[in-house]
Amino acid sequence: MDNTITERQRRYRDRLYKAGFKHLIVWVKRKEGRIPKKISKTEFVRQMKILTDGINDVEKTRLYNILLKIANGRKEEVKLRKKK
Repeated sequence: MDNTITERQRRYRDRLYKAGFKHLIVWVKRKEGRIPKKISKTEFVRQMKILTDGINDVEKTRLYNILLKIANGRKEEVKLRKKK
């Protein structure tokens, strides 16, 4: 019968340690992040007006086009996820 998982892990760590490696634990930020709070369309528009105040019309148009592309891509992603 094979050794237990704990014994195999111990031997694996010992081999790596003898090879000159050191076991470290690294914490990284989760990709899913926190669940954002709900925001209404009117609140979104209000915040966009505040944030885009002072930006010329050409730059605002570029920004709005980028936001539309992101929203469209997100919609497609959700649609593909539902098919799986």
